[in-house]
Amino acid sequence: MVLGKLLYDIILGIPMTITKKTLEGIRDAADKELLITEVSVKQKLQELQLQLQDGNITEQEYDVMEIKLIERLKAIREHRSQEGN
Repeated sequence: MVLGKLLYDIILGIPMTITKKTLEGIRDAADKELLITEVSVKQKLQELQLQLQDGNITEQEYDVMEIKLIERLKAIREHRSQEGN
């Protein structure tokens, strides 16, 4: 019986553990990328505000770019909430 358990661990257990760890690593990397993306969108929104305040862009340009960035931020958050379900 011990030999059977050992064979099971070698044939199925070890590859399953490696696969699980690989999948967890991929999931963690995706979560990190999503966080970085959300942070970068927020940073771009702040930079956009500064450009408007400094007079580098017009109010109309600001509005167009802000809408795009906010839509991107909403999409990121929606994706994150779907991942949690």
